[in-house]
Amino acid sequence: MRFVTYGRLMRSAVALVVLTTATSSHAHFLWLKTVTVDGQPSALLFFNESPGDETYHFPDKLAKTKVWHLGEDQKRTELALKSVDTEDRVGLIGPLPDAKPAVLDATQQYGIYGTALLVYHAKNLTAKSISDINAINTAKDEEFEIIPKIEGNQASFLVLWKGMPLKDAEVSIFEGKDEPIAKKSDDKGRVTIDLEKGGIIGVLANTMEDDKSGELGGKPYEGVMHYASLTLEVPEKLGDADHKSSKAKKATSIEAETSEFASLPEPLASFGGVVSDGWLYVYGGHIGDEHQHSAANLSNHFRRIKLDGGKAWEELPMQAPLQGLPLVVHGNKIYRVGGLGFRNATLKDKEDDHSSAEFAEYDPSSNTWTPLAPLPAPRSSHNAVVIGDRIYVVGGWNLDGKPPGSWEPDALFYDFVNPDKGWQKLPQPEFKRRALALGQWNGKLVAMGGMNEKPDVAMDVFIYDPATDKWSKGPSLPGAGMAGFGVSAWNLNGDLYECGVRGVLYKLNDAGTSWEEAGHLKTPRFFHQLVPAPKGGLAVVGGAAMSGHIASIERVETEAQKASASKQ
Repeated sequence: MRFVTYGRLMRSAVALVVLTTATSSHAHFLWLKTVTVDGQPSALLFFNESPGDETYHFPDKLAKTKVWHLGEDQKRTELALKSVDTEDRVGLIGPLPDAKPAVLDATQQYGIYGTALLVYHAKNLTAKSISDINAINTAKDEEFEIIPKIEGNQASFLVLWKGMPLKDAEVSIFEGKDEPIAKKSDDKGRVTIDLEKGGIIGVLANTMEDDKSGELGGKPYEGVMHYASLTLEVPEKLGDADHKSSKAKKATSIEAETSEFASLPEPLASFGGVVSDGWLYVYGGHIGDEHQHSAANLSNHFRRIKLDGGKAWEELPMQAPLQGLPLVVHGNKIYRVGGLGFRNATLKDKEDDHSSAEFAEYDPSSNTWTPLAPLPAPRSSHNAVVIGDRIYVVGGWNLDGKPPGSWEPDALFYDFVNPDKGWQKLPQPEFKRRALALGQWNGKLVAMGGMNEKPDVAMDVFIYDPATDKWSKGPSLPGAGMAGFGVSAWNLNGDLYECGVRGVLYKLNDAGTSWEEAGHLKTPRFFHQLVPAPKGGLAVVGGAAMSGHIASIERVETEAQKASASKQ
């Protein structure tokens, strides 16, 4: 894949006359907007150069576009649309379920244009407050989308391709009917502007898959061109005071929703977390802004709290500050495996990442750590799970201060019955992953999602059976985009559950052939920890959203739990 400007749809030998630049009178794109019709909030899908004009002809090739609504309940439903063609408005229109904050999204293949296949990805945020914009800013199932974040008078837009930040992307930002602002995304996939006023904002970005070719309707194509658009309405009142009050409102709202459990002492992601004997243990993790890596942005704490009614966190003896590490439980002891540390003290210093090979045991009865046999090589961004008397470790990579580091292809196990053998290898899996989830189901090891070498978010699932000593393919995770990145999993009462940034809890069905919806999170997140909750259900701890790290802990009830309660 490579990135192109709006005037370069294919290789230099191919010229598409119509698609020149994003501001050209010949270039039109698919947009979504929230409008009001007879007092009813409605979704409008239209085709034009910018989001400010809704009157251009709507192509027949786009007439079957499906528009999806993602509400606060995290349920994604298709909207019923009909054609509209008036002097003021041309396109497809349909009522929204309510006026609450939501994300609308649509993906539609236009067809072959010139010699390339053209695909549009449109998104709209119906939120009108800064806090809601920052909280519900991802469509979750889009492979190409733009994520907004507003702080004071500044707006940043993160361009994501298959869950990864897209650097050097050409981006155009529209404020009202003003001429668009042309930007290029930085190494972290972001562009930033200072907002001069509120109102409708439109953002447009593109990318090219030039390694894909095929045939459509008997006509060949070379490469797939993607255009992503975003519209949102920014409040007229901007500034630091408004931003601070919005953040405070959001924090208050989260605390109100999750008052059953005390929050983490600070927002935290990529930490080790586990429950043992009713206590929630949390080790290390990443604090501060996303992608900001330094020793100063690592939590220097090992803590615990009673999940059932606990109000205060207890400080425990901390060892090396780390992120990207798992904690697991065997018997009544806690184990940490590997992780990532930083030798650069602050962001002002050159980033110096180093994975760890440490394997250590914490004994709550003596409040002490004991070092155990180290991993064969340093490893971070991996995961671990205990099945019977074994700890299994899968995925991750070895960062040694010299990018890009190396993948760790071996899957390992440590046998508590034969600890003198140290870490032993499983048959080498066919995949390499980081930021994946591990779980156990019917005594088998299940590896889910993560990021692969390309790098793309992987939705596939692999299962290792200790009885046969073989790997096999399992049912892929539901969703697309970032849905498989930074997910967490847990086996509760024999059922395997997983959840990620879409905010949907899924259960592997009894036959192990597909995933079923089993619940919904109030605050969608990834790089969190899923653990058993007291009195049933699961607790979702910390993590990150597109708007930043999360401190809250919420209960998510499974569908089975709800069904049982309804019978009582």
